[in-house]
Amino acid sequence: MQNIGDNKRQGAEDDGMRFDPDGYLRAERCSRALVGTIVGVSMLALALAAGDISRADFPLMGLLVFVIGLAFGGIPLLLYHEYLLKDHAAHVARARLIS
Repeated sequence: MQNIGDNKRQGAEDDGMRFDPDGYLRAERCSRALVGTIVGVSMLALALAAGDISRADFPLMGLLVFVIGLAFGGIPLLLYHEYLLKDHAAHVARARLIS
């Protein structure tokens, strides 16, 4: 009887390792931060370019803000998000090999 309870407990721990809620939640938060950064930089660039668009000039300031904002804000978040997804996938694969 005691072995059956131990096996059930072991199976429950394996299921928890397979899902890895902490890794999943970190990747989800990073994804939301990435989308928020892209939207924020886009809105700022649009606000700065509004004056140039109304005069039919090339919106150079908006373009510079968009490119620089995504280069220094979006790309690092994108790389970190990719790292979190790969780490989560490796953790899940390791857990499947163990069980």
